[in-house]
Amino acid sequence: MATSQQELDWQSTKKTVLERSRHMFNNPFMSDIAFSCEDSDKKFFAHKYVLATSSAVFYAMFYGELAEKNPVVHLSDTDEESLEEFLRFLYTDECNLTTDTVTFVCYLAKKYIVPSLAQKCFEYFDANFGAENVFILLQQAIQFDENKLEEKCWDFIDSKTNEVVADDGFSDINQATLVELVKREPLNVEEVDLFKAVLKWSEAECSRKGIKANTKNKRAAMGNAIYQIRFASMTLQDFAQNVSQSGILTPEEILLFYEKLGGAERTSEVWNMSKTRAKKEILRCGIFDGYYGSRGFSFFESTWEDTLGISFSKPVKFHGVRLLSNEQEEYNVKLEVLSQIIEKKFHLEQDNRGISGFDVMLPEPIKVQANVPVLLKATITGCCWHSSVRKTVETNGITINFASHFDEIIFSEMSK
Repeated sequence: MATSQQELDWQSTKKTVLERSRHMFNNPFMSDIAFSCEDSDKKFFAHKYVLATSSAVFYAMFYGELAEKNPVVHLSDTDEESLEEFLRFLYTDECNLTTDTVTFVCYLAKKYIVPSLAQKCFEYFDANFGAENVFILLQQAIQFDENKLEEKCWDFIDSKTNEVVADDGFSDINQATLVELVKREPLNVEEVDLFKAVLKWSEAECSRKGIKANTKNKRAAMGNAIYQIRFASMTLQDFAQNVSQSGILTPEEILLFYEKLGGAERTSEVWNMSKTRAKKEILRCGIFDGYYGSRGFSFFESTWEDTLGISFSKPVKFHGVRLLSNEQEEYNVKLEVLSQIIEKKFHLEQDNRGISGFDVMLPEPIKVQANVPVLLKATITGCCWHSSVRKTVETNGITINFASHFDEIIFSEMSK
């Protein structure tokens, strides 16, 4: 086959290695291997040398004792778009991630041992996590056994349940995920609102199945999820206006819950009769031994910077800190903890001890393992308290070790 002049001298137009590598991405020119995937007729052209220099798995596949002889490698565990972005990264260090592809790409990165790409995926998770995509990421995490991502999704759902069940994405989850959700204890949502969301989900599920969304089919779609809704925790008014008139429960079930809500002792081997969900208590632990007027304190004008080293005897979720302040009305604060940085203005307030200060809360709590030191750094513009601290404090059976000058730490125990 004749070779054009353009094919012969393209190298001279690419001034860097990256430009030349980018030119070869999915290019049949000099290609010696190709990939295909399920439900797609498209082939992706590649070069064994490039793949082998990026992945030990590809090196073994193409240059090991059992080297792949087939010119086309079929992958049944990915889709077209994710495979394309995975290969793009191997050629260019670039990858166009989306909510729909990021978990699949992360799976390929781990399967073929490309840690730099896996790290890029986790950075995407952290930067793009929200109510609108948490269930997509959750179901993908379950599918690919991404336990850390799954745990992160559930933590987000627990803390922002109201937001996530109100989002349109909630109606798209599968029935297994629905059951796992309604079983969870720490959900932050009114039970009647959860029931409304599940009812809306059942209508969407009937539509997906191509069946009429009548009460019988909606109840069937819910499956075992219906038995985990805490009807016994609703107010009598909410139950009467939203549940008994929905047609989802039988007359016998409605009577059961009316009697329970009316104060009668009723039990069930099928229904969850809990009157509440077990939310984790937010704990506060003060650092100072006590407050005796201004004794032992000093003031710092303008900008004050300090660090706090801390560790816990049990795993906890770290929510934030309370910082001491004087009588100035407004403070600019920068708090750094692990990979998170919070910068905003805070206004003076007094706590129940009559001490002036303000809470600096993380957007999402951070998990801290037992006896693992965590370093916090606060930079405050304003007039601030400063004093000595206790070295060890015990709260709710958790021992906390301090080494600096903050006022309080705010945390909760880890779910078991």
